[in-house]
Amino acid sequence: MIWKTFAGTFLTLLVLAAIEYQGTGYLLSEARAFISSPSGPIPQEVIQTGTAAIGTTTLLAVGDIASCEERAGFADKLPNFSYLLGLESALDPTTALANETAALAESWPDAPILALGDTVYGKGRPVEFAHCFEPIWGPLKPRILPAPGNHEYNTPAAFGYYDYFGAQAGPDRRGWYAVDVPGWLILSLNSEVDASPGSSQSTWLRDRLDEAGGACILAFYHKPAHSLVERDGRASAVDLFRQLQQGGATLVLNGHNHFYERTVALDGAGQMAPGIGTVAFTVGTGGKTSEDRPRLETTEAAAFGRTGLLRLDLRDGAYSWAYVDALTRDVLDEGTRPCNPMRG
Repeated sequence: MIWKTFAGTFLTLLVLAAIEYQGTGYLLSEARAFISSPSGPIPQEVIQTGTAAIGTTTLLAVGDIASCEERAGFADKLPNFSYLLGLESALDPTTALANETAALAESWPDAPILALGDTVYGKGRPVEFAHCFEPIWGPLKPRILPAPGNHEYNTPAAFGYYDYFGAQAGPDRRGWYAVDVPGWLILSLNSEVDASPGSSQSTWLRDRLDEAGGACILAFYHKPAHSLVERDGRASAVDLFRQLQQGGATLVLNGHNHFYERTVALDGAGQMAPGIGTVAFTVGTGGKTSEDRPRLETTEAAAFGRTGLLRLDLRDGAYSWAYVDALTRDVLDEGTRPCNPMRG
């Protein structure tokens, strides 16, 4: 009898561990991918809300958003299992810094929002989307164009992210898609999977760049290729930036580093290239902050220690930007520049 009790207890623990690691949502989401299309608006439908004035498209951009404190207890130890049982969540959204940026985003109620990855912390679990992101940023969800980050991929195949955003995350759970606004091509890419030459993502990106015509190009994905803090695991980000710069991209937006940074125009290797280079913005300030860092010669502007949003106004052949502090509403960096000429 003792061994049967032990075996039963061990089997129960294995089942709980499997649920906690994957959640039943993983198997269900994989099945849904074959039998139905995700509900909700597709990215092109989301972006169509963004024409705030004739000839101008206003966008907001930020990453690294919903990080909620966890209360100690059963739900803290087995959050996915507790979530599936409908138990009270261990996550407390009331003190999260993401409340500051959600309030600021409401200042532009019609502007689509480019979510630059790490929309939830710390493992991309369904419970984190349901009980941390949704209470804070849920009202903003209909106007979000997301890109996945490394924290989303802390669950198998980022199933929590793709289940939550559905069709808004693009087709086939791959993490990349394109949308068009007047005069611009906007590309959401995936820095968490292969982007090396010959990969599916690289081939898709090459085709989109070839078809861009005379449009200005803006791309966004999570990890920056070139920033004043360079962290491990950015090989795909480097591959993406090189291909985008060679294709004539004007802007690349990233999160991951928890500060605001705007670089000078950079070539594909991250060196200064005035007039022809691509400007990189890092905006990992949606709910995370970091202390001041020394500037590099490629850093043209930076801000630390506070949450904030980047506002972009896209026009035919040009763009304006303003980085806004979420609490004070002060504009900490702003300007206007022309797009890069397209290169074949």
